[in-house]
Amino acid sequence: MLPSPSLFAAAMTTLGIRKDDILVIYDADEIGTYHAPRLAFMCELFGHKDVHVLNNFRQYVRMQLPVGSGPEGIEIPVMGTRGEQGDEYVVEERDFDTGRVTSFEEVRDVIFRRDQEKVRIVDARIPGRFQGVQPEMNPSLRSGHIPGAVNVPLASLLEDETGMILAPEKLRGVLMDAGALAEEDEGVPYILTCNSGVTAASLDLALRLVGAKGSRRVYDGSWMEWTRRVGDELIEVS
Repeated sequence: MLPSPSLFAAAMTTLGIRKDDILVIYDADEIGTYHAPRLAFMCELFGHKDVHVLNNFRQYVRMQLPVGSGPEGIEIPVMGTRGEQGDEYVVEERDFDTGRVTSFEEVRDVIFRRDQEKVRIVDARIPGRFQGVQPEMNPSLRSGHIPGAVNVPLASLLEDETGMILAPEKLRGVLMDAGALAEEDEGVPYILTCNSGVTAASLDLALRLVGAKGSRRVYDGSWMEWTRRVGDELIEVS
């Protein structure tokens, strides 16, 4: 789940990050692409203006580009302390982009109004759990999906060998094949979900890269919240 604006600002201050810094975010070599789109999404959500996802560090290393270890050229403040006066990272109320996230109540209302045809719900979980045929990692949670959702697993957005995000033309094909994007993009809004709100941000990035016209909102609680709060009638299996 997202931190509060004050907690996010405190963490950025502790790390010595300023609001006018250019942020380039990437996952570890062995991961490929997983957490970086979520962190980039979160930074943008809290109003950071210049945020980029590196595609990706594994490929960067393979290209023998410069790498280092430890901080270079900056001093990272000791955890729990603030930077010098004037370096405090502040998130104003106007900075927080509420239009990029959605809540359980809003998603539930879409289902109750039978508005799924007016909103595309896209789920990034692995197919077995989306279909309800594979148990969740937490055995107390039911598997399945939100009614009307389509499945675009994170792995389908990435190159097998490098873990890099696919080129836009390939992404478009994946999204169209899954029913997440129409050939004639009508600008239908998106609700993006996954297990816990992390890989849904990769869907957000993919839709941005292909130029999808509809607004995009990440359901931050995602499946972990949905399956705990609804009855069986609001869980589809297929």
